[in-house]
Amino acid sequence: MKTAICDDQPEVLEELKTKLSRIPFVKKIHTYSEINAFWTELQQGEYFDVVFMDIDWEQSRNGIDFAEQLAQFCPYTKIIYVTAHALEYVEEIFLRDANLGGILMKPVKEEQLLQSLEKIRREKLQSSGKLLIYCQGGYMAIPLGDIRYLESRLHKTCIVLEKTEYLCNERLEILKEQLDERFLSCHKSYVANMDYIREFHGRELILEDERVIPVSKARIKNAKENFFTYVSGKL
Repeated sequence: MKTAICDDQPEVLEELKTKLSRIPFVKKIHTYSEINAFWTELQQGEYFDVVFMDIDWEQSRNGIDFAEQLAQFCPYTKIIYVTAHALEYVEEIFLRDANLGGILMKPVKEEQLLQSLEKIRREKLQSSGKLLIYCQGGYMAIPLGDIRYLESRLHKTCIVLEKTEYLCNERLEILKEQLDERFLSCHKSYVANMDYIREFHGRELILEDERVIPVSKARIKNAKENFFTYVSGKL
């Protein structure tokens, strides 16, 4: 689990980081005392499963504003609010659009921290085998086995199925976090489901329905090795 802590109090950052480091399935912890630094890393392709967001910031916008923005940019990232004044914000918390994963009171208790993360972890495991996207004003869970390929199109991603396709705002690099070993990253703009590849010909993948996917020169060696390893394992 990849986590980030956003709080303008250094002592809170260190305390929560220490407690998170004791949880075995938390493998990555980033801390941010300035929200702009957090957004910069997100825009550069960083991704987190969970963000611990302080509500009280000494500026015009609060953590609930930032969480709402995050839900639009990274709709699969769970937000856990961290605050000493939960009652003051409770109505706003539940009226605003955010991918809420929980609320923790300061100082954060380790038992409640673990319970919150375990709940998120269980939900994530239950949704495995599906690609979660935000499309047409709502969330969709697309079975991975139905996806032929994914294509990056002008900072959006097109998910192509047999008879339809969905265009979502998430970037391809972010969606790749949800894919499994059957998906081949053959090009910076394409990821193909190897279950539907009929032929690997030169620098092209020919799918069973005759659609053609390019393979970049930089990735052709690894793509061939991964494809033949995958196919051999199914024989």
